[in-house]
Order: sequence, then C-alpha cells, then structure tokens
Amino acid sequence: MAFKGPVGKFKAIDMTQDPSCPTEPQTPDVLMVNNGKLANVFIYVKEGLGQFSFPSPRDPVVLDQKGCRYAPHVLGLMTGQPLKITNSDLTEHNIHPMPKNNAGWNESQMARAVPLVKTLQQPELMMPVQCNQHPWMKAYVNVLPHPYFAVSGPDGSFQIKDLPPSEYTLAAVHEKLGEQDIKIKIAPKETAKTSFTFASSP
Repeated sequence: MAFKGPVGKFKAIDMTQDPSCPTEPQTPDVLMVNNGKLANVFIYVKEGLGQFSFPSPRDPVVLDQKGCRYAPHVLGLMTGQPLKITNSDLTEHNIHPMPKNNAGWNESQMARAVPLVKTLQQPELMMPVQCNQHPWMKAYVNVLPHPYFAVSGPDGSFQIKDLPPSEYTLAAVHEKLGEQDIKIKIAPKETAKTSFTFASSP
C-alpha cells in the first residue's frame, strides 16, 4: 500500500485533560505513512464471490482501549462474529459507534472491567467508533459477510489468504483518502500480487 505526495501536518493529540492518559502529545492515526507506505487501509473483496455463503467465526475480534487510544485503529470482522471490547486503561471509557446499517449503542466501561461483547449482523464499511469522554479516540470497524479482507500494516503490506481461483474486484478504503478498486485474477495454485497507491489531495 503506497502513498505519494506530502503527508502534511496534523495537530498533536493533547490528552492532559485526563491524568490517567499519557501526558506527552500523541501522533494522530489519520494518515500513518512510513517511507511511502500507508497503514490502516482496509482491503476487501468487493465483487467476484457470487452467491457463496460463509459461516461466522466463533472467535471474537478484539478492540482494546489502551493508552487512551483504540487499538487497532482499523479492524474487520464477519457478520455475526463477536466483537470483544476491552479496556486496558486505568480510566473509564465510553464506547459509542455510529453505524448506518447496524444497531448502535453507547455504553461506559470502567477501568479494566469485564469486556463488552457485541455482534453486528449487517455488512458495513468504516463504521466510526468514538469515546464520548475522550474525543480524540476513534476507530473504524468493517463488517463483511465473507472472510476475505485485510488491513495494511505499518509497512503497507497486506495479505488475503485462501481466496479461490477466479476473477475479483478488490477495494481499498482509507478514512481520509477514500476508496480505490482494482481487478485481479487468481489462477489455480497461484499467489497473486497487487498494490494500491494513494496520493495526497492537490
């Protein structure tokens, strides 16, 4: 996952309103670029799976609150798969997603409390999750009816495993830079390689 152009400057996050949060200014997660590689891009199969259905995993996907940040910043899970929300901090948080297709909630979670477990039944991309008590906290949750998705890492790399041979449309979505689509073809016993390049606004 490549990025071209100037990254620009973002205002550092000041968390000093809560003494339990880090005291030093924090770097925002909006545009994480390292040596021209872009992290926190959600990549998924947009077209090509036909009418196949896929069972929802029983193992939960974890969204933690650590250092008064959501971790990870971007995640994916399947419809009906548990979303386990934990609080590793020594302060109270408030988990408030803003879905378009799923039922929302707004719940507080005390420091190191029992995890909250939710299930999202409808597909949805880049659903924002915020904390009403710490306004800089934001994550993006993606819900799909299939398991063929990934999130780019700090080095820009991503991998979608076990995709059957066929032709597909892959999409890459970033919270600030939008969505790109690309066509790929996977032959039997082949590993296909592809990449996306995002650019800063002119």
